[in-house]
Amino acid sequence: MIEPNTIYIINKSNFANQASVLVKICMTLKSAKREPIDPNIFIDYVTKALATNRCVIYVSFNEKVELIACAVILLNENPVKGKIVFIEWAWTNAKFTDIGKKMFEKIEEFARAWGAKKIAASMTRGFKAVNKIYGLKEEYRVMSKDIKEVVKND
Repeated sequence: MIEPNTIYIINKSNFANQASVLVKICMTLKSAKREPIDPNIFIDYVTKALATNRCVIYVSFNEKVELIACAVILLNENPVKGKIVFIEWAWTNAKFTDIGKKMFEKIEEFARAWGAKKIAASMTRGFKAVNKIYGLKEEYRVMSKDIKEVVKND
């Protein structure tokens, strides 16, 4: 039985029993307007990361068992910076920001227990809000380039 507004963790030891939760995450977010998820890629990505103990996922649901918050956390052991808990991807329903704050507290607790020296994240928007709410500060800048497919003329 899933308790509403409770934060659950999916990790290496329990992810095989949580396939329905992973599917629920995909189905909720595949139609997200800003950052839709490809369900097949998501399931493949997180199951491999969970199976190799390089990932944990935090989730929470409302009374209707609808997803209200989720965070995919990668566990990185950087040779220079040491252990880093990296928030690969996170989403919170705007009506449940209190759950988002509680989830971040759980992530911090996990980071301490794992011996991490840092929590890091990359994002495309909301920098000021993340700093204000969670205390993350800008440390790096990430740059990218879209790779265009080459069309061959036969």
